[in-house]
Amino acid sequence: MPMTVDQAVELFHRERDAIWLKQPEEIAVLARGESPRGIGSRGQYLTPIMFAEGAARSLADETLWVIAVLCDRQGIDVPTLQAVVAEMVGRKAGFFELFGLEHAAHLVRLYVDVAGEVDEVSELKRLTEAMIGYVNRVHVWIDAAFPWGVCSGYMRAGYGRRDADGMER
Repeated sequence: MPMTVDQAVELFHRERDAIWLKQPEEIAVLARGESPRGIGSRGQYLTPIMFAEGAARSLADETLWVIAVLCDRQGIDVPTLQAVVAEMVGRKAGFFELFGLEHAAHLVRLYVDVAGEVDEVSELKRLTEAMIGYVNRVHVWIDAAFPWGVCSGYMRAGYGRRDADGMER
């Protein structure tokens, strides 16, 4: 095992706390469009931010959340949960890496590795809850970097528009 569940939980808590009030540099780089991979079609970098936001949201609010819920389901077994983690969470690490979120990708892969070695459902739940805390914070920072003002140009009829100062008119 790369590390124990206790060590991984402690690490995920430390990583979450480290970015609680300080945007991770890799997210700042993504938000500035300075990704070393140059992702984004035709020279733009909005879509990578959109896709990174979606990947972080779906990992925290759907995939990891469902794994935590499944841990409480009567009769669930560790090998089934480990298969879900390996297939569904493992894929998200690749997305994070594509967007230049190398550190986040590393921690997601570490979660998958440690989850693959647990013996008890309760260990997996504790590990998953710690990872949710970290990934939720990553999502908060990507969401904060997203240029939501751009979306005001796509308002449905009857919802009004916002002016340059953000005021509805």
